[in-house]
Amino acid sequence: MHAVFKYNPSMHNVVQVGEGDYNSCRVSGPSRTYTSGNDHIQLAHGGKAFFICSLPGHCQQGMKIVVTA
Repeated sequence: MHAVFKYNPSMHNVVQVGEGDYNSCRVSGPSRTYTSGNDHIQLAHGGKAFFICSLPGHCQQGMKIVVTA
């Protein structure tokens, strides 16, 4: 299973973070950043994946999502 994120790469990004960083809208631990604007991300079956936009203020304004595979 995979998730697809489509967005304007000059205005946003997608960062896969841990649950703590998701909750606090920060990137402090291990993460992976996607910047293509058309990202296909493989998801682990039976788990949750946490994604945020790391541009200033975006996550705090709600640009974040939890995906359950």
